[in-house]
Amino acid sequence: MITIFSRALQMDFINIRIIRAGQIMSRIAVAVGLLAGVSAAIAFPAGSAVAQAAALRTPEYTRTLVVSSLNNAAPGSLRAAILTANATPAGGSTLINFSVNGTITLISALPTIARNVTINATSAPTHVSGGPPVVALDFNGHPGLIFGVGSDGSQLLGVAVDHASGNGVTLDDNSITLNDDYIGLNLAGTAAGNGGNGVLVWAESARNFIGLNRSHASGVVANVISGNRENGIELAGSSSNTVVDNRIGTNAAGTSAIANGGDGIYITGGSRANEIGGTAFVNTVTRQANNPTGSKGTVTPVFVVPPLGNLISGNDGNGVVIDDGSRGNVLNGNFIGTTASGDAALGNGRNGVWIAGAPGNSLVGCKFVNNPFVYYNVISGNGRNGLRVTNSNNVTVQGNFFGVGANNTAIVKNQLDGILVDGTSANTQVGGVIPLGNVSAGNGLNGIAVLGKARGFVTFNTFGGLLAFKGAAPNGLNGLLITSTGGDNLARTNVFSGNKKNGIELAGNASGVTVDPDIVGLNTKGNGVLPNGGDGLLIDGTAHGNVIGGTLRSVIPQNTFSGNKGYGVVITGRAHDNRVFRSFIGTQLLGVKALGNQQGGVLIAGHAYGNLIGQTTRTPANLISGNTGIGVTLGSGTLRNSVINNYIGLNRLDRYLRNSGRAVANAGHHNTIRGNWSRPARH
Repeated sequence: MITIFSRALQMDFINIRIIRAGQIMSRIAVAVGLLAGVSAAIAFPAGSAVAQAAALRTPEYTRTLVVSSLNNAAPGSLRAAILTANATPAGGSTLINFSVNGTITLISALPTIARNVTINATSAPTHVSGGPPVVALDFNGHPGLIFGVGSDGSQLLGVAVDHASGNGVTLDDNSITLNDDYIGLNLAGTAAGNGGNGVLVWAESARNFIGLNRSHASGVVANVISGNRENGIELAGSSSNTVVDNRIGTNAAGTSAIANGGDGIYITGGSRANEIGGTAFVNTVTRQANNPTGSKGTVTPVFVVPPLGNLISGNDGNGVVIDDGSRGNVLNGNFIGTTASGDAALGNGRNGVWIAGAPGNSLVGCKFVNNPFVYYNVISGNGRNGLRVTNSNNVTVQGNFFGVGANNTAIVKNQLDGILVDGTSANTQVGGVIPLGNVSAGNGLNGIAVLGKARGFVTFNTFGGLLAFKGAAPNGLNGLLITSTGGDNLARTNVFSGNKKNGIELAGNASGVTVDPDIVGLNTKGNGVLPNGGDGLLIDGTAHGNVIGGTLRSVIPQNTFSGNKGYGVVITGRAHDNRVFRSFIGTQLLGVKALGNQQGGVLIAGHAYGNLIGQTTRTPANLISGNTGIGVTLGSGTLRNSVINNYIGLNRLDRYLRNSGRAVANAGHHNTIRGNWSRPARH
């Protein structure tokens, strides 16, 4: 379940407000003391920046302080430096550098930061640029570090923050930067978790940078946020933040889990327009661009980890949760559930990404002008689904991998579905015109499942059960499963091949589904078999009112259900009033040569009734040829089905392309068989 604030966190919130109120009073006291020429509680040395500012009656200045002691308090301590910085008149800023390294063990909470302050532990002795922190704040069971009102523009650089009673770092003002930090790890890089979230960003805080990589260099690790009791990062009503190059739930190397107890990133409370990751895809050293498919299989692939993406893996909950009306949030270039390489599992315990009650969010891995998957999200290896969309409208999913590795070769399965859309979700857009499609393959259950009352769902250019422009990566069940009763759901220009069960299954009481045009059971060129272990298309349960065929324009000219180990199309159970037309069943894509289904072309079985294979206005309505077995079989329990105006045993050039069995075998009741062609017209 999605994490709800604990009472302890609520108390932390109350404490923050109390601290803030006290802080405002202390500011007033300091200001009065300065104006009256009375010594304040903090003694400032003669000639200091504060004394000069007071004398000039202007707050505009910058000072530098140096932490020279690892003590909890006293001169030279971090506590003394923060107190001095907080006494700065509004508009000034303070840089706190370090001349020592090691662990500062606190015996009480640090003051809330109330001015623009940069805590720069990358200045400490022995620190290596881009390396791990050498200064730690051990909060020793006390509240963590708070950037409060007045801290706009502050920075926390190169610090390990651990053992806080609540959140490690809390942001309550704008434009704060966290970089080169460990939050929940000690200086050895081992778990030393905080009692709440690693980082909590309140609604009053926006436009923060959690991680920096302005050069877009590959291999940057901005922050490691792991081992915390709650979430790695929580955005609680906060907007317009940028989260890049963090390792959340793993060790610094990204090779093993140091789990946050909740979710990796939790975006809630109406948070808007946050960017998780980024769109860079070029290695700035080699100048190579990420191209994991080799320009759709035409050149040698190049693999570059998207330079701005986060590694969000190994967490006890979900990798990323977006809920509670949060909208306009975008994920680019993240690896969620894998190791840092993107090619092995380091799964989150639940879903990779769960969008629940949150409209208008996006997972985007390329633009129309790019090669496919250049800054893809790889969402694989998770304990439940790769992506789950629940009661959320207008979600966009384009150019991502679900269930396979970043190298477009390894299978890194999500345990359940690659993509699950359920509840009342409306207008979920999975894919788009080339190159905006997704890969959902290698998963434990289905590549895509559409359940509940989901409506307006579109899958467009999905590789369901196979790698992108390559061979099979079987889903454990179907490429696509739809049981939704919401209607207006569309499977368009997809390849559902190589799955252990069926290419497509319409089950339950599914209705209002259109399948047009798709390849099911063949490779992406439609000229070789890549069989599903069951049927190409299975319509069962009470599925009704579904349309298989149509006139949508595509690089795929028509539905092609061929090469499968079962039948090309099966309608069974009590499925009724479904139509199949403008489909090739048993041939290659061009309809000239046989790539037959192994048990037959079409089977209508069970108590299926009122279904139409063909059209009254077009010949040939379907091409059902080249199969092993009977062209069309109607079982004894079927009723009032129609098989009309099909080519059965001919190719599209009106030449023989026999099925190995009879053209039609009808054992049902009141079925209509007419207008079908099984001989060339010249005969």
